[in-house]
Parts: sequence; structure tokens; C-alpha cells
Amino acid sequence: MLAARKNCLLSRWLLNNFNLYCTFGLNLISSLQIDNMIKDELVIADILVGAKQLFGKHGLKKTTMEDIASAAGKGKSTLYYYFPSKKEIFEAVVEEEMKVVVKKLREAINSCTTSREKLLAFLKAQFSSIKGNHSFRLVVFEDAFESMKMLVYLKSRYEQIQIDMVKEVLLGGSQTGEFRELSQTKMNKIALVIITAFRGLHYPSMRQLPELAEGEYFDEMIDLLMEGIGKNQ
Repeated sequence: MLAARKNCLLSRWLLNNFNLYCTFGLNLISSLQIDNMIKDELVIADILVGAKQLFGKHGLKKTTMEDIASAAGKGKSTLYYYFPSKKEIFEAVVEEEMKVVVKKLREAINSCTTSREKLLAFLKAQFSSIKGNHSFRLVVFEDAFESMKMLVYLKSRYEQIQIDMVKEVLLGGSQTGEFRELSQTKMNKIALVIITAFRGLHYPSMRQLPELAEGEYFDEMIDLLMEGIGKNQ
């Protein structure tokens, strides 16, 4: 496991420092350097785990660096060595949570056969996975973080990932005959509409409506979509 982790970090280092590698070769990278890289990543992981819990419980404003240090079992000086402020920690937590959500969306889509099933699985996976990642959910559905450029970038990136996934499903459905033939322009527009509508279904979830938690409206929304782009149109 450790050897695999070292190889992963070595590959990442080579990508980021290709010119140095071409000049000096692998001798430039010592085993000690790789061990230090692993240590750094482990420390950062501990910080983010502790911060995630605190941000989820108290939010960004009420969470302090002292709180994060205590939750992570680290000294404040260690926190400041890796992160200039709690804002950067929050951004890192949001990015990690986004990766988790995107992974679950991909797994949900890949687990289904028909395009209708894929769209329904996409919506349900988005709903369930975002609920479990509080900081990322706030960034996606609220405008309070618009002044933080990194979070605006992550929010935009997530939206594009969703659009690309839906377009992929639409293209597959069009190719298999489940959907009528769709032009690229049409798929772009439909994907954006679907993502916007999906986002709208999340707002009632903030009020924890039981019928939405059970997915009552998800099938209705997909059926409505199918009536519009189904093969029988």
C-alpha cells in the first residue's frame, strides 16, 4: 500500500516538475523526499477530516483555527504551515467533498443500462451524496460564498461536470434509439435545463420534506423529460 502511494506521489511530482526531471533525472528525488510528501498528505488529510466535521456542524464563520487544530489533533502552527487561514481549509474541504460527490454520480450512471435509468440514478445519487457533504452543498446552493474565487470556480466546475455527464447520457440514448435524434446544440440546451431543474428540486430538501426525501418527484420529472425527447415524439 505504501509502495503504491509512493509511486502515485512520484508520478504526480514528475508531472509537476517535468523540466527538472529532464535535466537531472530521477536521482533528484530521494526516498526521504517521497516519505516527506506522504507525511504532508497524511497531516493534511487529518486537518481536512477534522475541519469537515466542524464546518458541517458549526459553519465557516463559527469555526476557528483553534477548533480545527483541536479536532485534527495538531498544533496551530502546523495548521498555518499548510494553510494560511481557515478560508483555504474550507476551500480544500469543499474540493474534497466535490470529488466524493462526482465519484458517486459517475458510479450511479455506470451502474445502469438504459438512459432513463441513468438520469434517474444521477438525480438520486446527487440528492443523497450532497446531503452528506454539508460544506459543498452550501457552496452549490447558496450565494454567500460568491466573494471567494476558488469556491466560485469549484461551483462552476461542478456544474460543467454535471452538464457533461447528462450530455453523455443523452448522446447514448440518442445513439441507441431510446431518445429521438438530438443535435449537439439541442443536447447542450437540454442538459442545462435538466441540471437547472435538478437543482430546483434540491431547495425543498433544505426544509426536509419527507416526500422529497423518498424521491417522490424524481420519477415524475424523468417521465416528463422522456415525453419531450422520447423516441415516440
